[in-house]
Amino acid sequence: MTDNKLTVWQSIEVLTKAILNMQKELNLIKNMALDQDVTLEKGKELSNGIYEANFKLNKTINIATLPKIGYHMFGGELVVYNYITEEEVKIPRDFHYLKVVKLNDGDYKLTFCNVLGNEFFEYKKYDPQYSGVSDEYKFVDFGSVKKTHNLKFKEHVGHAPKFFAMEGAVEPGSRNYAADLFGLVKDNRGRKVGTLADEFGYFDDQDKLRYYNYHKSADGNTYDPENFNVKMINVDMSKIDKFCLIAEQGDIIIHPVLENLNIF
Repeated sequence: MTDNKLTVWQSIEVLTKAILNMQKELNLIKNMALDQDVTLEKGKELSNGIYEANFKLNKTINIATLPKIGYHMFGGELVVYNYITEEEVKIPRDFHYLKVVKLNDGDYKLTFCNVLGNEFFEYKKYDPQYSGVSDEYKFVDFGSVKKTHNLKFKEHVGHAPKFFAMEGAVEPGSRNYAADLFGLVKDNRGRKVGTLADEFGYFDDQDKLRYYNYHKSADGNTYDPENFNVKMINVDMSKIDKFCLIAEQGDIIIHPVLENLNIF
């Protein structure tokens, strides 16, 4: 009996310490507006000589990652392209609509659907032509949308589609076109609200950041990550879904995929 009581008290002590440590970490995050330290850091190896590029808070917590997946239009088709694996997924024309969904973890994403709101990644299970498409491409992160104005995605959650992807400007040095998003409801009906990003960023073996924005050029640039400063960051992720960065070589805007939003 004594041993059991001792075990219970030890468990309570361990749990108490864990809670206190968690509170300290959360307090650190909540106070980041006063003492921000967000840096670009080299992460895990994704492929031979290609390493993940992470945004880290105080060099400990990953809060965003530079994208490895881009979006463009080609021949009237919406293409999802993985720049690491070189895998290409063509979304059927009937599913060029997008809607906002809330995930089980409380996060929000965009997903492809048809005019009735039926999701492509549910439909593809029953179509042999698309059944092999990986669920890795099921959702579009808000950070992958370059907005033309202050669009609040969370206000558009629902079964019906809220946006439609159409061919935009041609990408320099290629036959691809940007994938522009147009609104379908309320004040945004028929108006361009943004563009799906076609970008790729990573660290190389020399710890240099390589960044491509295919909307501007087919060629990438190499940067010293220490020359980047976070220009704008907000703890309230409902108000902002991208980080604006400035490089000494010129102003560029990077659209990272946000992570660990549940800690804010």
